[in-house]
Amino acid sequence: MDHVDAIAGADGRAATMQRCCRGCRVSAATVFSMRAPKAIFLLLACCAAVLPLAASAQGADTQQLQQTLDSQNGVLAGAQGSLDKVQAKLDAAQAAYDSEQAKLNQIQADIKAAHKRLVLLERKLELANAALTSNLVGQYKGTHPDLITVLMNSHGFAELVDTANFLRDVQDRNARILAFAKQMRIEVIAEATRLGNMQVVVEKRTAALRIQRNKIDKIHIEVLRRRDALMAKRDRTAAALKAIHNQEAALQGQINQRNAAAAPGDIVSGGGFTFPMSRSAAAGPGSWSLDQGVDITAPGNTALLAVGSGTIVLHGIGGFGQWAPVLHLDSGSYVYYGHAGPGNAVPIGTHVSAGQVISEVGAGIVGISTGPHLEIGFSDAAGTPAGGTAGSMMSLLQGSYGG
Repeated sequence: MDHVDAIAGADGRAATMQRCCRGCRVSAATVFSMRAPKAIFLLLACCAAVLPLAASAQGADTQQLQQTLDSQNGVLAGAQGSLDKVQAKLDAAQAAYDSEQAKLNQIQADIKAAHKRLVLLERKLELANAALTSNLVGQYKGTHPDLITVLMNSHGFAELVDTANFLRDVQDRNARILAFAKQMRIEVIAEATRLGNMQVVVEKRTAALRIQRNKIDKIHIEVLRRRDALMAKRDRTAAALKAIHNQEAALQGQINQRNAAAAPGDIVSGGGFTFPMSRSAAAGPGSWSLDQGVDITAPGNTALLAVGSGTIVLHGIGGFGQWAPVLHLDSGSYVYYGHAGPGNAVPIGTHVSAGQVISEVGAGIVGISTGPHLEIGFSDAAGTPAGGTAGSMMSLLQGSYGG
């Protein structure tokens, strides 16, 4: 509950004051016995005492979570080393598998070639058998002269020699065909046996490779499961740590808003536009310079204020640093705060009021810069400066500064 609202109520005022001041051991009667200014001062003092305790507890939680995250990162690194060893074994197994697969592919290619040779040999054997059968049939159907018959029917020695040579050629040809057919039969049997043996090898190697492939995939699945489990545990801790950091940023923003509200005379506005920092912190208008926006020199860590009511839609702009916020004004325009630092950061999606603290001037070199300063200007939603608008921003700044 806001402390201003706590003292504004009428019926439940005493009870609320009692709850607010219990941590400071101040009773409601004591508060209401004072005049209003003193009561408000005492309430602010109570808040000042309680907020450091809350911040201390928050810091302890953050430190504990950070230590847990660091520890888990260490465990993850060690586990990653073990996983790398498993992955090395997996790679070696995969290489062996690929080698065996290449051998299997070669055997299958040899089987195809052997099958082609077998078909060719069978064709040759078929032709030899056909020729031998034809000759035998021809001899069976024809005459079968013996040597005496040849001698008696010959008309001279020359005819006798020719007839004898012819008979010998016929016998030689039949013998060659028979020998060729026999050789083809032997080669067909040998090739068929070789082909069958290769097919047996292929079946055995295929089964072995299937078992090896399954083992490799199981190892891979286990590696992925372990890695996922470790990373999920680490990410849960990181998410919790990020949530606490966001809470810290929100609390710091509230503190900065209260601090800014404590000196309203130093926040100036004009023409519906609030100057983006306290007037006393900014260098005079004579030193401002036009860039893509307007450069204003100010000390590092100077609180930066919303120039109007709107929503923070982005942190981080190329050339302007990772913390540079972009404010989407309710009027529709986008305003970027270049070279901002990490302090006072308001979470993305937060709607802010004019004059509310949303960031700080970066200390040192932030983005492409020569020193602490603010470059403020109009942009698109991604924070890219809008060309030709620096003059308009300069006019608004001068009007609000002089207001």
